[in-house]
Amino acid sequence: MPVPALLPVASDAPLFLHLAGSLAFVAAAGRGIGWALDAWVRRAPETAPPADQTPPQSGARIR
Repeated sequence: MPVPALLPVASDAPLFLHLAGSLAFVAAAGRGIGWALDAWVRRAPETAPPADQTPPQSGARIR
């Protein structure tokens, strides 16, 4: 006669649900970061300033 188990067999369902929730959160965060970076890059100036402009001088002279 087999002896009945004192404790039920543990299920892996909570582990898989936690894993699925974590992956969904990471995917949503990555998507949001991607959108933010895309918006930031689109707001950047299209071209660099012309190279013929000299930088502002401080007024100090090197002797």
